[in-house]
Amino acid sequence: MNKLAPNKLALKVGVLALVIAQAACADDTDTKAAIADVADAAAVGPDTGVSTPTSEMENGVLMKKAAENEAATAAEGNAEDEAITALLASIDQRIPGMPIKSISATPIDGVYELISEGQIYYINKDANFLLTGNMIDLETEQNLTELRLGGLHMDLLGDIDESNMLIYEPEEPSDRSITVFTDISCGYCRLLHEQIDTLLDAGVRVRYLMFPRAGLGSPAHQALESVWCADDPQSAMTVAKAGGQIDEMSCDTPIEMHVDVAQQVGLRGTPLIYLDTGERVHGYREAAILAKMVKDGTPYVE
Repeated sequence: MNKLAPNKLALKVGVLALVIAQAACADDTDTKAAIADVADAAAVGPDTGVSTPTSEMENGVLMKKAAENEAATAAEGNAEDEAITALLASIDQRIPGMPIKSISATPIDGVYELISEGQIYYINKDANFLLTGNMIDLETEQNLTELRLGGLHMDLLGDIDESNMLIYEPEEPSDRSITVFTDISCGYCRLLHEQIDTLLDAGVRVRYLMFPRAGLGSPAHQALESVWCADDPQSAMTVAKAGGQIDEMSCDTPIEMHVDVAQQVGLRGTPLIYLDTGERVHGYREAAILAKMVKDGTPYVE
C-alpha cells in the first residue's frame, strides 16, 4: 500500500480544507459546484492514481467565477445609472429648476429616493408621482426615512464650525454632544436650559444654534444677538432664558447662518434637538433622558 510523504499529506489536507471552506462561503450554486469538483479531486488519494490538485486549479475556478460575478455586477450598475439618468431628464421636464442633490434606489423596485434642499422625497421611475412621508421597513421596524434624514442633517450641522455655536462644556473634556436650535422666548427651550447641568454632569456637551422664531430683525433676533455679543455669552444666555435683563449689544453673529440651516432641515418649532448619533428629537425631552440616549448610542460618522 502506497503511503503519502508527510509534506504531501499536509499539502493535500490543506488544499482540501481550503476548498471546503470556500464552498461554504460561496453564494451561488455554480461556484459551489465548481469548488466541490475541486474538493472531490483533492479527496482522491494517490492509491487511485489521481494527483492532488494544485492551487492553480483551484484559483482558476475561483477567478473565472469572480470575473463572471464582477461582469454581472457591472452590468447591473450600468443599467441603474441609465435609469437614473433617464429619471433626471424626466424630472427636469416635469419640475424644471428643482435643485437635486442626489437620486438613489430604494428597497422598493422602481421607486427612487430624491434629496432636495435637505429633504427626502420618493419618486417612481417614470417621474409620474412624487411622494413625501416615511418609508418604514416592517421587518426591521426601522424608519428608513428618518435614519437617512438624520444623517443628511448631521452633515449640514457638520458644516457649521463650532466657533459659530454657543457651547456649554462639561468639566471633563468630552466628545459626546447634542445640538439644539433654541430661542430665548421659547418656554420649552427655557425648561431644557434649566436642566443643562444634568447634561453637562453626564459628559454631554450642549451646542446651541440660535433661531429667533419671530424672524430675522425681530426683538427675539435682537435678544439673541445681544447674547452672542456679550462678554460671556453662556452666562448671558442663562440670564436671558431665566427672564433676566441683559445689555443690548450689536456685533457680527452667525444667527442668519443658523436660520438658513434651520430652514434646510425643515425646522417647525423649538427646541429641535440633534443627538450626536444622528437621531432627531422634535420638541422638549427631559435632560436625563437625552443624556441616556446619547450615552446609549454610537456617534454618527459621515
